Parts: sequence; C-alpha cells; structure tokens
Amino acid sequence: MLIIILAFTIWLRFMIRKSDRNNRRNMEQFWEKETESNHVRKKDISNLDYIKIPMDTLPITETPDTTLLSIHKTITDLSKKPILNLTGLSNTELKLRYGVANLTFLSECDANFTLLARTLYQWGSYLYQEGNIEDALKVLEFGITCKTDVAKHYHLLATIYKNMNNSNKITQLIEVAQSLSSLSKDSILKDLEALQ
Repeated sequence: MLIIILAFTIWLRFMIRKSDRNNRRNMEQFWEKETESNHVRKKDISNLDYIKIPMDTLPITETPDTTLLSIHKTITDLSKKPILNLTGLSNTELKLRYGVANLTFLSECDANFTLLARTLYQWGSYLYQEGNIEDALKVLEFGITCKTDVAKHYHLLATIYKNMNNSNKITQLIEVAQSLSSLSKDSILKDLEALQ
C-alpha cells in the first residue's frame, strides 16, 4: 500500500510540474504575441467583408406591433453602421492582422455584429411565433448569410425547413455551420445533424 501511495505522489508531483511548465510557456507566448501586436502599424481595412443589411428585401413594414417596431428600429439603426463578423478573433489577433490603431473601430464593428445576430434571431423567432413563416424565413436566412453563431437561430431555421420537408436546406445549413469559427460550432452541428 505504501508503494502505491508513494508512486501516486511521485506521479502527481510530475503532472503538477508539467502543468505548471505548460502554463508558463503559454503565458510567455501570449505576452510575446501581445507585445508584438502592440507594434503593428495601421493597415487598410476598407476591403474587409462588411455586412450590408438589405433594407429593401427584409420585411420591414408599417405595423402597430410595438415589438416589431422596436426590432425594425434596431435593424434600421444598424444598417447605417459598419458591421463585421469577427467571431473567433481575439483582440491580440485583430491587432496583429490590422494594426493596433484599428482595434477600437473593429471592436465597434464586432459589437454591431453581435447586436445584429441577436436581433435577427429575435425577429425571426417572433415572426415564426406569429405564424408569419415567409417573413421569418427571409430574416433567418439573411442571418445565415452573415454567418451568425446564435445556436437557436440555426435550430429554428432547421425546424422550419424540416416542417417544409426540405432536408436539402438543412444540409446547406450544416455546410455553413462547418465554416464557423465560433465556440458554439460543435453544438450547432450536433443539433442540425439530429434534426436532419
């Protein structure tokens, strides 16, 4: 018994030291990257893949519905702002790619994208609950072209496709989800495959 305890203690100390070394190395690499990123000059970001909201094709109509009015206002306001899907990129990576001077602007673009993704899901879900499937599809499908990473967005759209007996569209959703660089990618794929 003493030998087992001794062997376990030695193994445990070895694993703790190994973990400490890995943590130190990761921290050093992070700070090296961070220091390097703070010296990258400003780069041209005019040709990035900015998201344009198609105000002429989205179902924005006059309505007494206060929920829809609020959503329409958010979408209209966002249509006048720069929007970029920068999901999966840390601030350090953004600075390394585009320069430290662009970080504030890029962060605003990313925040605009996050608001857009949440609002599109809210809008599509509300239209679906109200029985307006055609308009819900327009909104949710636009969200997919933006590569939203809202898992419920994919689930709802796949549910609509399933109810329409359109498994090809679910296959296309899976293809889009496979290209995501989001932490929710695996759970989205698992859900879509289960629905298919």
